[in-house]
Formats: sequence, structure tokens, C-alpha cells
Amino acid sequence: MNQIWKSKWIWIDTPEYTPNVYVEARTVFPLSVDFQSATLRISANQEYKLFINGRLIGSGPSPSDNAWKYFDTYNVLDALQKGDNCIAVLAYNFGDRQIVTQQRQGPGGLIAQLDIRTDDGNMSILTDDSWKCRRSPRWVHKVSRMHSWSGYKEIYLADKEDSWEMADYDDSSWEKAKVMAKVNDPDSAWPRLIPREIPFLSRKEIKPNSVLRTEDNNGLLNGAEQLVEGMKGSMLLDASVPGSLPGVVFDFGAVTVGYPVIEVIAPEGGVLQLSYGESLEIVQLDTFKLKKGVNRLSPFGRRAFRYLQISVQATPASIYIENFHVESVRYPFMQGGSFESSDMLLNRIWDIGRYTTSVNSQDHLEDCPYREQALWVVDAVVMAKVIFQTFGDTALVRKCLLQGARIQNEDGSIPGTGPERNSFLLPDFNAYWLLGVHDYWRYSGDDKILSELNAPIRRLIEWFINQEDENGLFARADRDGWWCFVDWADYIDKRDRVTAISCLQHKVLRSAADMAVALGDTSFAEECNVRAERLRTSIRNLLWNSDKELFADCLTDSGLSDSFTYQTNFIAIWSGIMTEDEADNFINNVFIKGQCPELKGAFFYHIVLEVLFSRGDVKMALDIIRSFWGEMVARGATTWWETFDPSSPHCTIPSPYQGNTPTYLADSIPVSHCHGWGASPTYLLTERILGIDVSGISSGEFGFQPALGDLDWAKGMVPTAYGSIHAKFMRETDGVVDLVIEYPAALSIRPSVTIEQTVMEHIGEVVVLRGKMAL
Repeated sequence: MNQIWKSKWIWIDTPEYTPNVYVEARTVFPLSVDFQSATLRISANQEYKLFINGRLIGSGPSPSDNAWKYFDTYNVLDALQKGDNCIAVLAYNFGDRQIVTQQRQGPGGLIAQLDIRTDDGNMSILTDDSWKCRRSPRWVHKVSRMHSWSGYKEIYLADKEDSWEMADYDDSSWEKAKVMAKVNDPDSAWPRLIPREIPFLSRKEIKPNSVLRTEDNNGLLNGAEQLVEGMKGSMLLDASVPGSLPGVVFDFGAVTVGYPVIEVIAPEGGVLQLSYGESLEIVQLDTFKLKKGVNRLSPFGRRAFRYLQISVQATPASIYIENFHVESVRYPFMQGGSFESSDMLLNRIWDIGRYTTSVNSQDHLEDCPYREQALWVVDAVVMAKVIFQTFGDTALVRKCLLQGARIQNEDGSIPGTGPERNSFLLPDFNAYWLLGVHDYWRYSGDDKILSELNAPIRRLIEWFINQEDENGLFARADRDGWWCFVDWADYIDKRDRVTAISCLQHKVLRSAADMAVALGDTSFAEECNVRAERLRTSIRNLLWNSDKELFADCLTDSGLSDSFTYQTNFIAIWSGIMTEDEADNFINNVFIKGQCPELKGAFFYHIVLEVLFSRGDVKMALDIIRSFWGEMVARGATTWWETFDPSSPHCTIPSPYQGNTPTYLADSIPVSHCHGWGASPTYLLTERILGIDVSGISSGEFGFQPALGDLDWAKGMVPTAYGSIHAKFMRETDGVVDLVIEYPAALSIRPSVTIEQTVMEHIGEVVVLRGKMAL
């Protein structure tokens, strides 16, 4: 069947940068002969919902830069019929250039092509100026924004529904579509179309866990408990008293990502509103003007929330909610690991990290599902480690890394966020992107990605080189227009030659050399290693304070900074700059004694914990996990917060008004209660406590170095492409640990501990190893 694109990009005739546009586009075509196959490809800027003969087929596309526009493909054979058929598409364009993350950009556009094989040959239905379209009358155009990081609220007019998705609908009054561009026109807003690179998101109906509160507010509400999980029935709401506003707040137990669906019987109409919150600071986002009779309501936009409030007003007669659920969406991980131990708190922390990563895994790895849904580099790198250890998946991480390369700047730098091109330039995020490529390659063995990304990696290395001063240090990290992040901590001195950035550049050069060797490019590998060694020498000679026996935060023309932080020195250890003796002194005489400002961001703790575990400081690492993440649990967290101060009053959680956030009292900036960069304990507990290290499993070998710390027992499973690895440990009264590890026979084990009294047997395709250790 024809797979060549012949369609054109179409839209309605509206001025450029018209905000908040919902377009309904349709065409009708006859089928008079039998048909054997039917494939429909579709894309839009930015979103679509596809219907055939009134049946919802799917929605998309995966967010991307306009220069690399994804399209989706559907087998629609079962949706077609003999006689007239209707393809109907509801498409949406944000249309507003004022958005903090610079995402959701470009003009409105829709492209679709249906290819059918019939008894009489092949036929294609193409988007062109023969299609009819209109600006949807169902959504009010001029509404307020949710906030400056995201889109618009919705006001939906149910009485404007008119079955426009059906073939027999009269569209004679609609305008003809405006052709926006030819397909793959290099001079258009969308110069290329590429097929979807990951599976479609999984969808699952979920219901609330409980009713948090109900409010009559001069009206009437009965039966809210009938709508929670495990119950059946309807809820009555009556707002016939002037000014009344009955409502109910449901608790879903944890942040949920998806689309609320409500079926309402409203004999005389009325108004229904939905408000949402990751915390109880809920915000009203969706308003539905009900039609008389049966209403099936769902916002077009995806929502993220733990708490959802339904309230009604101006109902001349009582209304009844017959069904209420959320169609949750997330990436369809096919496998799932496990971790259990004698410490119930650690078990809970592991599971919250697993869940947080799962709900933030959408069409790309999102930093947070409510505030911005963006592909921030460091969030993706941390979540990738969780995915490798917990879900055994590679496709989503691969896609995210490629999307970073596709928006590489002309100077070789990689924007700090995505997936659309933007001006956010964070020096350290450039480093983390390349380190993320290295992590992915070691885990997956995907040599193809090294070839695909060889040129972007070379350009990025050249960019780093171009930032060097005469000594090879990364210079002017604080220049205008840049954001030298390091960590959410305003006490770090980030002027000019920032030590943390040079340390990361050293690690980048070593990783680039490793990947160059795999490509057979020994010359480039040698160049990177020579530069790395020179840089290491400069860092040690120029950024080390011999009196403090610490690395200073930065170096300016005025000399070394007098600021010394945990972040700078942990990165120096993590990047291979500090010697073992220096690291011992820093950990034992500075870090343990609390000589520097405390960390308050979950992101940077992944470096701290990796360093501590690698040094054998297992008890210290576990205590940090218990104190930092455990205190979040104690304050009610069921997904991980973006930032948190355990020393803050116990009654507080992250909030513009309560603190625990660097945006304290900035009420225009939403605070994230579901941030993937905080999930590091989940991969570390299986990798370091169970000792199952699959970071280099593409070699056919996994590392095994368990460390129970103060735990009495632990067990768990890590899924891999070869099969699952199971481990179980039990400490006996004499302190000796009994172990059982099962792993696929296709793998080799690389133990870094002494296992005594070993018994090994093969059971089918599985190796079972039993023994004893002194842990």
C-alpha cells in the first residue's frame, strides 16, 4: 500500500498567533466496494483527536519540535463501512508565544492521510482544501491561562454539540480548509514528518480512593461515596437555591495524570466545574455549561492532580452524576521490578519513587506533569536510571535523548529543556545530556545511537572546548542569558569559572572517549582523554583550597571564592577529581560534621548517595534516605516533591505560602509535588542494597555487590532484556547473611563480594546461586 505522503497541512483561516484555537475538520467519502486494509496517518500542531464515523480512534501526537514532527499511524479497517464514511478531527493549537518554557509553539496545522486497499485497487483520502473546517463552537475562545508555564483553562458549552463527527452531518455552511504547507516542505513550519518512536500510552480507568469533604453551600449533595473505588451508584447535586454551590473533593491517593470523565443527567441544565490540586491548594480549571439531558464530559487537555473537586451552580433542577472516573495515561512499561526489606519506610520510599517515575513517563520523560510537562535534561537522566533498574525499558529514554540532539543549537550546545527548541542554556545540563547518552548506551548496548549521535556529541564537545580559559577551565558560566544551575541552592557561588561545571566537563570528556572507542575512533578518544587529564590537573591546581582541604565553588579574576559547599565537593568526587584520601577527609570532617549549608533538593542527592554507596558508606546513605525522603513520607507525600527542607516546621509542605521551595512567596509559580528527579532511592536500593547493578548489562554481565547496611533482610527483582534477576538476603543471628540469587543463564554474574559455601544449579534457563556472605 502507498506509504508516500501526498496530503497537505491544513487549518482554518485565522491570523497568526491566534490563541487557544480548537478546530473541527472533516471530510466525507464513499466506499462502494470491499476493502482489505486501511491505514490512517495523522499529525497536528499541537494536538488532535481522531474520529471515524463518530468513533474515537485515537489522540496525539507525541510532543516534538516543529522541525521533527511526529505522526501517528492507525489501522482503521474496522471503523470503515460501505457507503459514506466521515473522517473528523478535533485539533488544537495553543497559539500564544508567552510561555515560560517556550514550548507549544508554531502555527496551527493538521495533516492526515487514509490509504485504503480495495477490490478495485488503492485509494487515498488526503487533507487538502476540499476538507471542511470551523473553529469549534463548543469551547469559549477567550479564557484565562492556567498559569505562565502551561495552557488555557476550558469553558465547554455542551449545548453546542451537534454530531459533527457523523457522515450525514450537514457541513455546507462550513468554510473550506486553508492549505498551510505542502508535506515535508523544507521552508514550512513542519519541514519533516517522522513516525512515532514509542508505543501509544496505556490508558486505564481509575476511580477516587475516598471522599475528602462535601459542602452543601446552601445547596444539596448526596451520595458522593457512591463514586469512589469499589462502589456503584449516583451522586445528586442541587444548586437550585440562588447562589448555592454544592461540591465534593475526592482524593485519588497520589498524583494522577489523565482525563476526568463524568456522565451527568441534567434535566434542566446548569453549570459544573472541576478544580484540581496536587495538594489541597486546588485551582478551578474546567467549566462545563450543561445541556438538558445526558452529558458526557471530559476536558480536552490532560490534567494532573491528587485532589479533584466537583462543584455545581445554577441547576434549575437536581442533577445526577451517574459515572465518574479518570482515564489515566502513562508510558506502557511492560515489566516492573520490586524491592522489599526489613525497613518498611525504605520499602515505601522505593515504591513512591517507582510510582513517581511511572506517572512522569508520558510521551517523554516529564519533569512534572502539572506545571510544565517539559523534557528537562536532568530530570530525564535521573528517571532513566530508575527505568533501567525498575522497568527494563529503553525506548522512552532513547527517544528523549534523540529529541535533545534534534534541537541542538548552532554553537553545539543542547537546550536544558525540550522537546521544542528554546533559549534555556544551562552549562551543567549540557554535561548531563551527554552523560545520559553514555548511561543509555552502556545499559542498552545500542551502538546505533552512537552513530546517530556522533555528530551532535562532537559538536557538544567542541562547544565545551570553546568555553575554556587558557588553563582549560570552563569559564564565564555566569554569562547573561545562561543559567548555571548546579542545584536549587542560592548559596552556591556560581561566578565565572564554576568548579562544578569544570568537574562535569571532565566526566563528559571521559565518557565521550569511552563512546569514541566503541565507534573505533581512537584518535578522538585520545584527544578527549588528554583534555580530561589536563582539565583535572587545572581543577586540582587552581580550584583547591589547601587550607580548607576543599574545592572552592568558583574562581574569578579576584581569586578563589571563599564559599565551600557540599555540592561542589560531591561533584568533585563523583567526577573523579578528588583523591580517595581527600574524599575521606571531606566526608568524615566536613559532611558528617555539618560544616556546609544543608542540601534541600532531591535532585542533587542522587550524586551524594551514589558517592556514599560507592565508598561503602551504606549506613550513612540509608540514614539520608530515611531522613530526607522519610520526612516527606511523614508529611503525607505519595509522590516526590521538587524541593524540600526537612528542617522546616513539620506542619509545612512545598507551597508558595509555606516554603520548602525556592519560589517561596512567588504565588504566580506553581509548586511541583510530583517531580521525577527525586526518585533516585528507587534505583539505588536495588542497585546498591540488593547489589544488582545492570548499568552495563549490554555486555552480557551484571555486577553483584550487595550491602545490607543495618537491614535484617532484603529481597527484590530487577527486570532485564535477558529475563529477571531475583535476589534474597537474610541476616542470621551470627551476622552472616544467607543469599539466594536467580538470574538468566544467558547472563554472567560479576561478584564484588566474597561468597562462601556456594551452591550453584541450573534450572532450565535460570541459574540459582546460594551461599553465605559477611555483610
